Amino acid sequence: MTAPQPPAAAEPAMSAAAIVPGPEWTLTFVLRSSGIHAGHWLLPRGTISPEESAEQAARRAAESDAGVRTGVLAPTGIYEVHGSGGADDEPYHVHLHVYRALRPCAVPDGFTGDPAEVAGIDQAHPQRVLPHPVDMLVLNDAGLADYDPDLVRRLLNADGVTVTRVDL
Repeated sequence: MTAPQPPAAAEPAMSAAAIVPGPEWTLTFVLRSSGIHAGHWLLPRGTISPEESAEQAARRAAESDAGVRTGVLAPTGIYEVHGSGGADDEPYHVHLHVYRALRPCAVPDGFTGDPAEVAGIDQAHPQRVLPHPVDMLVLNDAGLADYDPDLVRRLLNADGVTVTRVDL
């Protein structure tokens, strides 16, 4: 997907996301309460710490954001994301490593996550959720959703976000 590319941050931030199937063919989404994606439904994700692998970061994010213990994860793709956002509309550059849980996981009853980070958690069918367009693209690539590619492109362009898939 191409759009006018905003100025890139110096070094890309390393981030990992987990596609976590839930009961009855649902997927796990979290509503962000802060950061550049505040107000957007996203796959559970987090920054990769220097002492952990991308897979470990994806597993940690799934557990801390949504309370799900994923078990084995399989890589689905790496994406280079450029955009701008947040309160100061600063440019960002992220390498997003995406993994998929191989077994369904239900969000534990009563789990709420850190309210400073997560405003809500839902295990829903993809057609019921309009996540951030980066996640729409990721789910389409993984064969788990069929968001209209023209819609995804328009939403990315409207947000000034460019996404390039990097081979595994």
